[in-house]
Amino acid sequence: MTNQKKRLIPYLWPVGTTGLIAPDRVIVAGSWSSAPIKRAARLAKSEGKLIDLTYGQKCKWVIFLDNGQIVLVSVPMPVATIEEEGYDEFLLHSHGED
Repeated sequence: MTNQKKRLIPYLWPVGTTGLIAPDRVIVAGSWSSAPIKRAARLAKSEGKLIDLTYGQKCKWVIFLDNGQIVLVSVPMPVATIEEEGYDEFLLHSHGED
């Protein structure tokens, strides 16, 4: 077995027909049915920070990114779970450490 560093490949979530989003940029996601979420989306639109990836379909989720942008999506959000035993390893790999 060689002592090589593991190379991490960026993973993208599919959101919509042809949209992809980097999960490490996501702060929080909320349901479109929430009034505060809709207000935040309207504010982002007026500030030029709204990205619409619904492609004309009904919006179901609103994703808040770490750069202040808000993304509208029409597909259910992918959910990742981590078993407790592998949590430390996940943290190390997701932050680019060995």
